[in-house]
Amino acid sequence: MSTIYDVAKEAGCAPSSVSKFITKHGYVSNKLGNKITAAMAKLDYHYNGLARNLSTKTNNRIGVIVPFLDHPYFQGLVNAIILEASKISKEVVILPTAYNANREQQYLQELEHNMVSSLIITSHSLPYTKIYPYQRFGKIVFCENSNHQQTRCVFNNRKEIFEKLFTTLKQKEITNFGFMFIRNPQDSKTTKETFEAFKKIFNHYPQPERIIYNCRTAEDGKNGYLKLKRTIPNLQIVLSESDISAAGAYQARGNSDTLIIGQGNQLVSKLLRFTSIDQHLDETGILALKLATEATSTMKEKVNFDIIWR
Repeated sequence: MSTIYDVAKEAGCAPSSVSKFITKHGYVSNKLGNKITAAMAKLDYHYNGLARNLSTKTNNRIGVIVPFLDHPYFQGLVNAIILEASKISKEVVILPTAYNANREQQYLQELEHNMVSSLIITSHSLPYTKIYPYQRFGKIVFCENSNHQQTRCVFNNRKEIFEKLFTTLKQKEITNFGFMFIRNPQDSKTTKETFEAFKKIFNHYPQPERIIYNCRTAEDGKNGYLKLKRTIPNLQIVLSESDISAAGAYQARGNSDTLIIGQGNQLVSKLLRFTSIDQHLDETGILALKLATEATSTMKEKVNFDIIWR
């Protein structure tokens, strides 16, 4: 396997000149650059960019920790981050976890070893106390309010907007709820804040029999709705964590007048015309990338959710 020294010998220059040409750090004349290019082609030389990152402590890669990509929320958020990163010539590395704590730990170690320059954490299972220490190795941005003064995060008004939603429904005497979520409130801030908002308006948490967990897909939504319908007499409303699972519930309800509410304000909710919570994922992704890449004193950015009534 050819080395940088072989290329330098073939091109008739110093190894440092080859290094400057490859890394674009320092001046190399066009004439010498052409010689180095020819030497690299002749020797089939390919430099190890990862090794260079490790030796210079710099790289251009942003890691995005995401549980899965078959959910509209994470699809939209990751897509927004990628589009914004392309504008500033940053490489985005998707790091899927399926909420596996060991895998999350491995990705944090990639930050420690400079495999990525910063991390955007869209959702996680590791406790904050396990993540915070890694901030000394690079910027970590949470897509939720971490409640830690020295942590970067993009947070939202989820609890406030759900209090508004539940208040409006209560005023309309729509109070017989069913819920479909991915994770339980012990593991998910989304679920926890939704149920806290519900308790504030109705003075109690939803009963367990009114909640379906592990609900991600349209098929999950369909099956979840049917189970709720069997369990809850005169079911008035089903609140789902995404428009996709809400669309499954919408399909399953048939001619029933059960109100379906999703989250994401995706095309499917617009076409089927059911109410949805707009999470403004484009704005969230842009702000998360800004906190991960720019030299700014700002530590927290707020994004406001909106209720799109249909």
